Amino acid sequence: MKLSETLKLYMTREQKSLVIMAMNEYISTVNSLVSVAANGVSISKYTTADVKANLPSALTNQCIRDAKSIVNKYNKECRKVSAKNISLARQKSNITIKEPNVPVLKRPCCYVNNQNFKIRDNCIEFPVLINGKSKRISIRTSMTDKQKQIFADIKLGTMRIVYKSNTIVAQIVYEVAEPRYADDGNVMGIDLGIKCPAVSYISDGSIKFYGNGRKNKYMRRHYKYLRRKLQKAKCMNAVERINNKEQRIMKDIDHKLSHDIIETAVFHHVRTIKLEQLSNIRSTTRTSRKNNHSLHTWSFYRLAQYIEYKARLAGIKVEYVNPAYTSQMCPVCGHVHHANDRNYTCKCGFHIHRDLLGAMNICNSTEYVGDNNIRHTA
Repeated sequence: MKLSETLKLYMTREQKSLVIMAMNEYISTVNSLVSVAANGVSISKYTTADVKANLPSALTNQCIRDAKSIVNKYNKECRKVSAKNISLARQKSNITIKEPNVPVLKRPCCYVNNQNFKIRDNCIEFPVLINGKSKRISIRTSMTDKQKQIFADIKLGTMRIVYKSNTIVAQIVYEVAEPRYADDGNVMGIDLGIKCPAVSYISDGSIKFYGNGRKNKYMRRHYKYLRRKLQKAKCMNAVERINNKEQRIMKDIDHKLSHDIIETAVFHHVRTIKLEQLSNIRSTTRTSRKNNHSLHTWSFYRLAQYIEYKARLAGIKVEYVNPAYTSQMCPVCGHVHHANDRNYTCKCGFHIHRDLLGAMNICNSTEYVGDNNIRHTA
């Protein structure tokens, strides 16, 4: 299983200039190679001798590898579209699916493989081009004790140098062994929402509500108001800072929620966590006009991803289920109808909180979703 650690880089003015130059040249070279391949020229046998780039040979090699990977994915998508168009033509349909656009990298970045960078004494060393020659520069960084232990004990993967909130950081990938999943234990169903960010129901009968939806909505409205005020004053740099600050806060909230959920799962000996398939949540969810903006700016996917990767680290399986009618179906008699506000009352007499009903039905669901296909299990 691949994980990553992010390190902030403390560079001198000269080092920053060299790194930014390398990042811009890197994406320019990759885009150039992808464009060449898209025009029908094979780059499968390209070497550093075939590529003109103001980069060290180590980074140029990485550019070629990245370009090949992008081209392979692009060709795969083109073949899929071509197959669909042939199928439509056989059905005598007038519909034609447009071919995908050639991928173009826009954000400056730079990838360095594990053979070409070193971490020692709170510094990262990697090659850049100085006066036409490849030289290693040593950039100061700060590491936690946990990160130092990871970098000392585990084999590292690729390092990516990229902008994050107007700051240049190094993101280093490393691989850890896949944990063993438990064969027995409880099942946890999690319902994600706006008014209540998350509700869990465990097969042993335990329930828990997580987060404060009202507080999150207030914070979103507050930052929306600040953005409008600064946009009217044409303070675009301040708007960007506000956006970055809001995103950092929301990510922190999602991390804390997911951590709390996994702690609860471990405490109750959960072997499987079930989540809703959220691919079409924005188009399928019924919502009031007041909540519409919140729904379209809420990162359900990010929270689900945090839950999934932390569950895997804890040795807990994660499964996605079909979300249809999870907040409308009575678990006692199977009758389907809409809840009144936050409370659900069935004609059979069963009544419960609507979000808790969703978590309960997700926990008991046997319609697992994978690659947009639904499979039923006994």
